[in-house]
Amino acid sequence: MQLRGQGKAALLLTGVLMAGPALAHKAGDVIVRLGGIKVDPDASSETFNPALPAVGGLGVDVDDDTQVGLTLAYMVTDSIGVELVGATPFSHDILLETGGGDVAIGETSHLPPTLLAQYYAPQIGPMRAYVGAGLNYTLFFEDRIDDAVVSPLLGGADADVKLSNSMGFAWEVGADLALDDNWLFNVSVWNIDIDTEARLYVNNARVDKIDVEIDPWVYMVGLGYRF
Repeated sequence: MQLRGQGKAALLLTGVLMAGPALAHKAGDVIVRLGGIKVDPDASSETFNPALPAVGGLGVDVDDDTQVGLTLAYMVTDSIGVELVGATPFSHDILLETGGGDVAIGETSHLPPTLLAQYYAPQIGPMRAYVGAGLNYTLFFEDRIDDAVVSPLLGGADADVKLSNSMGFAWEVGADLALDDNWLFNVSVWNIDIDTEARLYVNNARVDKIDVEIDPWVYMVGLGYRF
């Protein structure tokens, strides 16, 4: 009797999973996803020249930021897609890693468009998972140093920083959950290789440069619509 009960429970669970709206992405579909997207850097860097005042021997870090993310996917076949990932510009504090904790010394903004090829696994009930791999190009802009913090450390000198743009590998995992025949709930995670060169200027003269690996995890939760 217990086995029969377990069998009935398994059949019921299977029925629940298989029920619900049909998602079934197919060749020619365009899928637009919109939601909150968070960039959470896993950063590491070289250290500045020890001979430099104030910043010598120290590295840098960047904090996280959340913006509005938008992805556009096109289904080439029933299981292969191409996706473009974009977002409103991210803004991050540039942090100087000191022995007493991180100190915000500036700020940078960036746009990280990413193009990926995707594979969609067979659908399970209303859910369809996928993986992807591709390339990211990160454009840094509006790099600046907080003079109120840094200038006194440099004896009143004017300081500035510039970050080089980056191109690197990106991969993703995600899942769509059908809400009806067109609307869906989406969760996506990316890991992106972002490497930049931070160039430090004092009184308009470059005094040092260090390599910074930002390598963020990126998380997005939102809604999608299948055309």
